[in-house]
Amino acid sequence: MADDYRINVRFNLQDEAERSATEYLQSIHQKNNKSRNRFIVDAVIEKIASEDSNKALLEGIRQIFREEVQFLEVVAAPAVPIVTVKAELTEEQKAENAKSVLGDLDMFD
Repeated sequence: MADDYRINVRFNLQDEAERSATEYLQSIHQKNNKSRNRFIVDAVIEKIASEDSNKALLEGIRQIFREEVQFLEVVAAPAVPIVTVKAELTEEQKAENAKSVLGDLDMFD
């Protein structure tokens, strides 16, 4: 088994995020006299720890929710009867309505 693992990374300089990452990686050694390899290893380890932490936090929230909800009583709202209303127009209202509709049609002459 080899002692080193090599990976080649290609950055698209047309993409703003990738260009920014490239510029930062190029500047690391100049600024800090720090190895790019060490920076990448530290970044990957931090990302892994962050994801693990987020998973643990989410699982903790789920557990708290389950514990709190298990004692809640769920009560259905009382049923509301459905009332059907059938409106009947009087003969006078029907005549007035017919005149109104005919009057509206006159506007299109």
